[in-house]
Amino acid sequence: MVLMKFVKLLHEGLVALFILINGMMLHLFLLHFPYGLEPFFISLVNWNKLSPQIGYVVTITLMVMVVVVALVWRLGTEWKNRILYMRMNYPHPAFNAFLTNRRQPFETSALVQAFPKVKDSGFNPQVQIETWNALHKQHADMPVVMNTRIHWHILRDLYLLALVFLGVFLVGWVVNFRVPFQIVSAYLFLFGAQFLFLLLMARKVGYRLVDNVLGVALGMDDSKQKDKKR
Repeated sequence: MVLMKFVKLLHEGLVALFILINGMMLHLFLLHFPYGLEPFFISLVNWNKLSPQIGYVVTITLMVMVVVVALVWRLGTEWKNRILYMRMNYPHPAFNAFLTNRRQPFETSALVQAFPKVKDSGFNPQVQIETWNALHKQHADMPVVMNTRIHWHILRDLYLLALVFLGVFLVGWVVNFRVPFQIVSAYLFLFGAQFLFLLLMARKVGYRLVDNVLGVALGMDDSKQKDKKR
């Protein structure tokens, strides 16, 4: 119980920190300021000189921050997976876990033999997801499963935030087309790099969660899984 509260606080804290940092970046970009803490504080100290523009910028930034908070906490798991894997049908990463070209820490033949229902269904994606979900419920408290699940949920939420902030930045760039590219390039790199990094990492950890659950179900311990991955 204490652990779950700690995990929830950690999750919320990382999300809040990510939103604050990206909100600051968006604030500076819309003001045509270079990136950094010093320019940010300068913009606040010189509020009167920058009015009314800074008032509009702060309003827009706060609205975006509210939207991303609502996105993270109100959007359902199914839609989060759809956005992450960019797939409308069977968006869960376990949709092809029993028949995939992805390298897994166990033999596919052993997996299919252990769960013949999946093979009998013709490797139907929905059956694969349902089978995996049932196994996940059985082994959800295993440390290797729990740790990967926590990691995945955090990365998935940060990815969604990065996607929204990147979209708002691109729209802001179109509207503020007169901003010198020297300034734009820095923000393009920051917003773009974090988006790509979180996209790749969230997908990778999602697949790792799928494989860890299956590995545990096949009787593999954590150390064996690590050796196989090497």
